[in-house]
Amino acid sequence: MQGVLDKSILLSVQELTVNFRAEAIVARALEGVSYEVRQGETVCLVGESGCGKTVSALAILGLIPQPPGEIPGGRILFMGQNILELSEEELQNLRGNHIAMVFQEPMTSLNPVFTVGEQIGEAITAHQKVEGDELRERCIRLLKDVGIPSPAERLKDYPHQLSGGQRQRVMIAMALACSPQLVIADEPTTALDVTIQKQILDLFKTLKSKKGMSLLYITHDLNVVANIADRVYVMYAGIITEQGKKRDIFQNPCHPYTRGLIASLPARSKRGEALHSIPGTVPDPAYKPRGCPFHPRCTYAVKKCSEEFPEMLDCGDGHLSRCPVVLSSERKTNTIRTHEGPHYSDL
Repeated sequence: MQGVLDKSILLSVQELTVNFRAEAIVARALEGVSYEVRQGETVCLVGESGCGKTVSALAILGLIPQPPGEIPGGRILFMGQNILELSEEELQNLRGNHIAMVFQEPMTSLNPVFTVGEQIGEAITAHQKVEGDELRERCIRLLKDVGIPSPAERLKDYPHQLSGGQRQRVMIAMALACSPQLVIADEPTTALDVTIQKQILDLFKTLKSKKGMSLLYITHDLNVVANIADRVYVMYAGIITEQGKKRDIFQNPCHPYTRGLIASLPARSKRGEALHSIPGTVPDPAYKPRGCPFHPRCTYAVKKCSEEFPEMLDCGDGHLSRCPVVLSSERKTNTIRTHEGPHYSDL
């Protein structure tokens, strides 16, 4: 981890551990999680529900409730400053102003009793002294930027008067209200139909290019990852199991979990075939197995996998994996094989 020495790194999460405690039971939501987001890039956190993706985002924003949550270890550096050491007042200045979040379900995130204009305006005035006609014009411009038709008229609408796609665009407008350096998008297209999903993903790419912001995109959908990511971190049971550039993750996956996820994807080349599924379920964070947490579901597992927690291993060119079994077997052939699953351009 290069940390703050590399000025291109906007966000650096370092060995972050987050627990949730209920009496004598401790759920280990995150265990030594590390990842980086550089300026102007899109990083995807991908994994099944319950793997810790959203918990890591809430930790970045200082929104882990304590108790029952606790952060016993790690650092979260944003522009060189450790977020975990900030006061509540400093965190409030950070949220929205420098780091903003787009949540999964806009209908539960938007307030039903306030108009679109009032809610976008509040996102601006919380951090900047803007009012009157200038505030209204800012709100209209934001709605125009996110592709809302007739933006001046939409300012007077309530959330229930908008479609699901329009509500999500309003949430994105609110996130962009103060031109943050980093936007965290937590499954923002999950509740939308496929056509609207594509429109929202294209919107993120356009806005990122236009405004020069960085994007941390949280998803369980590898099709989304193939569409939007520059680099990918695969999460399982509160740890990072594999990381690398998008091309490396899809063409040369070096962890059995990543291989299982990719093999489960529908693709043009697999029409008529039964979809692959990974056996078993994600372990309860309070009762994780010893050793590699994926070993009970893994077809590559050997005795060592149930005894020792695997370290990150180098697959080449910044591509890292926590599976010594796969890496060892493929290095014996003096190559990392191209995976037989679908190429990301086929998804």
